[in-house]
Amino acid sequence: MSELESRIPIGLDRETSRRNFLKTAAWTGAAFSAMGIGGFGVAVRRAEAQSEYKTYQGLGDSAILQFAYQLELLEGTFYAEGVKAGIFADAFLEQIVAIRDHEMAHADAIATTLEQLGVDVPATPQFTFAGGTFGDAATFLQLAATFEPVGIGAYQGAAPALQSKDILAAAISIHNAECQHRCAINILNLINPPNNLAFEEALPLQKVQAAVKPFGITG
Repeated sequence: MSELESRIPIGLDRETSRRNFLKTAAWTGAAFSAMGIGGFGVAVRRAEAQSEYKTYQGLGDSAILQFAYQLELLEGTFYAEGVKAGIFADAFLEQIVAIRDHEMAHADAIATTLEQLGVDVPATPQFTFAGGTFGDAATFLQLAATFEPVGIGAYQGAAPALQSKDILAAAISIHNAECQHRCAINILNLINPPNNLAFEEALPLQKVQAAVKPFGITG
């Protein structure tokens, strides 16, 4: 068991997890109640203020999906290496395995869509990770906490630029799963509440590209 796991068995204590969930749910409910009928208008104005989606315009649905495919492979490979490293156990390991499987399922779904569109599925990049990334749970989870917001921001930014409503619906579904992953990683990092965001932030394409370039994604 890692030092992080030994500090508090958050993944093993169902009652603690239940209380944390209820606290987060209560906070969220209070926030939306406070917004009242104008809450939706606030969300719309905030979304309109985020012009990051314009950086994805002109790429086309296929190119956006090809980039998303590589991002999902990067995350899936990262979590797969974390599982193989043997730095997690019990419920902690189960959570990392679940996220790994989700990311790989996302990649498979995107690949299938690209094939249906008659578009090439990108070759798997030669991913690189800094030395020590998989040496202990704390180091791994620190990097995981940076990966998830990048994926969330990428989907948030690209979604308005997608032309196909079917692809948009699928992208939103994946985006929602990525948000859940961030919360799971925050729980493992002992962050409370695991989600204190009422609105997600979109990331421009260039910022996403810069974030993943050190790991081997150059497209």
